[in-house]
Amino acid sequence: MINDLPEVIHESTCLLFADDLKLVREVGDTSDHIKLQRDIDRVVRWSHDNKLYFNVAKCSVLSFSRARCPRHHPYHIEGEPLQRVSEIKDLGVRFTADLNFREHIVGVCKKAYRNLGFILRQSVGFDNFKALRALYDALVKSHLECSSVVWAPSEIKYKAMVERIQNKFARVLYRKLYGVYPGYPSLYPTLFVLGMVGYSTLETRREVSLATYMWKVLRGETDNPAILKELRLCAVDNAVQRRRRPSFLALPRARTNLLRDAPLTRAIRTLNIVADRIDLFSCTLNEFTRIVTGVVLYKLN
Repeated sequence: MINDLPEVIHESTCLLFADDLKLVREVGDTSDHIKLQRDIDRVVRWSHDNKLYFNVAKCSVLSFSRARCPRHHPYHIEGEPLQRVSEIKDLGVRFTADLNFREHIVGVCKKAYRNLGFILRQSVGFDNFKALRALYDALVKSHLECSSVVWAPSEIKYKAMVERIQNKFARVLYRKLYGVYPGYPSLYPTLFVLGMVGYSTLETRREVSLATYMWKVLRGETDNPAILKELRLCAVDNAVQRRRRPSFLALPRARTNLLRDAPLTRAIRTLNIVADRIDLFSCTLNEFTRIVTGVVLYKLN
């Protein structure tokens, strides 16, 4: 995208990545709908001036709301209405969603498998292992970790489906490095193979990244008021006995398995364990990452 695009947007937040553009605005009344539509019109005029035209069929509207009956405004580009996709309620906290995450996980795995097959076919004669890892990280791992905090699976079946892709690449890389294909399960365990080729499980990376993000929000290094207001410190009162040490953060009550496995709840559990071992407000990023990695590995294994 051209760097001057954010300058034409006056009333909304502009998020740019590669050739993707997102306009974000909190909607309280009808005037907010009108302001967001004006920014859409400004972007359209900018696209015509720079001869970078939008494909309206690929443009969509996504609303995030806690309301039972959220406001739905018919946004449009040059008179053509934008399609509205599935709505996610309370993003980052509850993840009660109409979107079928299971279908999304299957779709991600299919695309990653297809790219992995292409890499393995084209790299039969490769002896540069750094190049092979770079191809995997760019074409496969990027799909498996993009927005994984949102769609991270909690069921064992879907966790194994995602991990199986990286495990396959790790065994191929192990054969290129050491000349022996690690058979399973009689010869080499998966965790051993991953460690020998310098990888960790994708679930470990997801949990460490999630806890690190929440830690940065708690310290004010990342601005996210919606998440920050859910991180409530536990205050000690007279009713707490001396031998009982309260948790660092209050854990939200979970009435369902979906809420129990929500990203915020998982991150708070991890931060409470880490807070018993290190001061979260004075430690460095390297210290926090080292401690939280050990905590996550102990929890998962």
